[in-house]
Parts: sequence; structure tokens; C-alpha cells
Amino acid sequence: MKLTKDTVAKLKLPADTEQIVWDDDIPGFGVRLRPHSATYIFRYRHGARQPRVTIGKVSAITAQKARAEAAKLYAQVRLGDDPAGDRAEARVRASETFGLALRPYLLRKQAELRPGSFEGVDRHLSKHAASLHRLELAKAAERRRVAALLTEVATASGPVEANSMKGSLSGFFVWAIGQGLLEGTDPTMGIANFKTNGVRSHVPTDAEMVQILRAREPGDFGDIVLLLTLTLCRLSEIANLSEPEIDFTANLIRLPAVRTKSGVARDVPMSAPVRQLLLTRRQQADPARVLVFGTGQGGFSGFSRAKRRLDERAGVTGWRLHDLRRYGSTTMNNEGIAPPHIVEACLGHAVLRYVTEQGQVLPGQSVERRYNWASYSEQVRVALELWGARVMGLLSGKRQPAGVVALRRRKES
Repeated sequence: MKLTKDTVAKLKLPADTEQIVWDDDIPGFGVRLRPHSATYIFRYRHGARQPRVTIGKVSAITAQKARAEAAKLYAQVRLGDDPAGDRAEARVRASETFGLALRPYLLRKQAELRPGSFEGVDRHLSKHAASLHRLELAKAAERRRVAALLTEVATASGPVEANSMKGSLSGFFVWAIGQGLLEGTDPTMGIANFKTNGVRSHVPTDAEMVQILRAREPGDFGDIVLLLTLTLCRLSEIANLSEPEIDFTANLIRLPAVRTKSGVARDVPMSAPVRQLLLTRRQQADPARVLVFGTGQGGFSGFSRAKRRLDERAGVTGWRLHDLRRYGSTTMNNEGIAPPHIVEACLGHAVLRYVTEQGQVLPGQSVERRYNWASYSEQVRVALELWGARVMGLLSGKRQPAGVVALRRRKES
């Protein structure tokens, strides 16, 4: 019997069982009859197996289309293909979404990276790439789609964030290829980085700093801004500060290796205003909390909103929280508060210097680090104490702001 529209319409199930009526022209093509349904199928032999492919219900697909599909499947089998196996693999691939593969990858990166670095990767892949999470991994890795996503991030969050996210996506796709989850090459290859303005060099002036510090509102964010200014620490080091890291006996903030960018533990001396601020916070703190800033079990959140409010109150824009480190470094070097290598130590940078036979200090040479592992702790303590006094003098009005704070070289004596 040739299965056509008319012949299929006449098919009747003789009893309350199941029957398959085979087509005479296309081997393996047939109609499976059940009490309440009739379905076009295609069955073939593949090795010791006899897989079966469901083409569609008789009520949903015409006999002509079913025959065409069966003919195509038969041709594939003749060429040695396994249509049922290919479909099963396709279903598995479809279930391997970007979001599903992302979970083990982030667990691995969390174990490998320092918290600050992992936070960036997690933000890029969990937040910015959220539109890819439900897509099949192969579709999410289409270069056109990835390029469009990076453009969206560049528009919303800036070119620096987009370029950083490109690196996070590249790491994920390379891992997925290595795990056999994805075929081909890293789709970020060939996508040009977004143009940036180069290395940021903005340094707030003394006058701007007075406006910013005086406009602070009482609370977490205001205290964080002042501590960043006084300690010259990185934002993550202060925002995630915990009570066990504050040593009032030694007068130090003890940052463990996992909390520093360099991966090396360091002690930050507390100047008088820093000590007073942290003592006040401890007296007012919830004894059940470990973190100094924030509420509940988490740290402080809402930096963007708090920063906008501070800008509005201060009347100063165009600066970032990281600029406070640049302001401190530039001012301390300009005014000779401390030698350059001590200023670098205050910032938590690796202290690399070379002393000539004439006693001249040349920063940036790595040779001395093989022998000199001094932390310059006392010099850093004195420098931060002098810096704290200068900042508080500006804030109180006892010290007048300098006319210009600029990057300039002092004449050699």
C-alpha cells in the first residue's frame, strides 16, 4: 500500500490494540495506529539497533509532507547516518544552555581567583550576559550575538567594562571548548576592543576634595569615602572591611592576602582620624555583625546611587572613588610628604627601587627586590599620619587648599 491522503484516511484499527501499516515505496515509512491516535513514523536498522523516528501526527501533517520527510530520512540512512541518534544528540545539545554550563565554570573560577577578581567575572557572566543564559551554548557563542552584547555593555557601562567582559567571555568559551561542550573557536577572537581614553589621569583638586568631604552624609558611604581618602586603600579593601581585620592594639588594619590585589597580606597603619572613625563605628555597631559596613549579613551596596547623591550635594562631577588614591599619591609626592617608594608602599604597591652609589633613589627597578624585602612599615605609618593631618586640616578649614594639584616633577637638588 502506498500511504497517501486517501489511503491513510481509510485506515481503521481492527481492535483495541496497536498496528503499523507500512508503505510499499519507501522502506521503513509507515503509520502507527493506536485507539486514539495515528502517527507517521520511519524505522530503520543501524547496526544491531532498529531506531524509530516520529515524523508527526496524521492530523497535523499531510501525507505528502510525511512522505517527503521519510524519503529524506531514508536517504540519510543509506549514506550511513543515524537520524534518531542525531536528533537525540541535538536534544541533549539544546539542553546544554549557557546558564547551565556557567554554574560549574563559576565554581571553578571562585576557587582559583581572589574575591575581587571573581566578583568582576561573576558580574560580567551572571549579570551582563544574562540574555545568553537560556540559549543553547552553540547559539550563545555566535560571534554576531557576542559582538552585539559587548556593544550593549559598552553603551550602558562604558568601554572599559565591555573590554573587561570580553576577557571574561573568552575565558568561559575557551573552557567550554576544552570540556567538549562547544565546537569551534573562541567567538571573541577577532572582535576588536572598544576604544578608551587611555590610562585615567584625573586628579581632584584640594578645593574639590573639600567640597566632596564636606558634602558627605552621615552613614556608611560617607565614612567609606573618608577612609578611602585617609588610608589610600582600594575600594574593596575598605568596603568589605571586617572587625577581625581591625587591630586597635597594634593600631593597624590587617588585610589578609585574599583581600589585596597583589595577593600579599599587608598592614595599613591607622592615622589618628582613621582610628577615631573606626572606634566610633565599633561603639555603635551591631555586635552580631562581622563586616564594618552594610546591613544584615552582606556588605555595603548601592554605591552608584550614593555617589550620585554625593555629587549633587558637593557640586563636583567627573571623579571616581579610585581617583582618591591618585589624589593622595600625587599630593604626597608633590609636597614631599614622603619619598616616592614610601608613597607606593602606602598605596599597597610592590616597593621596587634601586639606590645608586651616590644615594639617589630610582623607582621602578626590580633588581633590589631580590635582596630588599623591607615593608617600610614605620615610614608608611609616619607618612599616613602626616597625610591624615593634612586631609583633616583641609576639612576643618585650618589649612587652605593648594592652588593647583598637578602632576609635575620637582627639580633635582
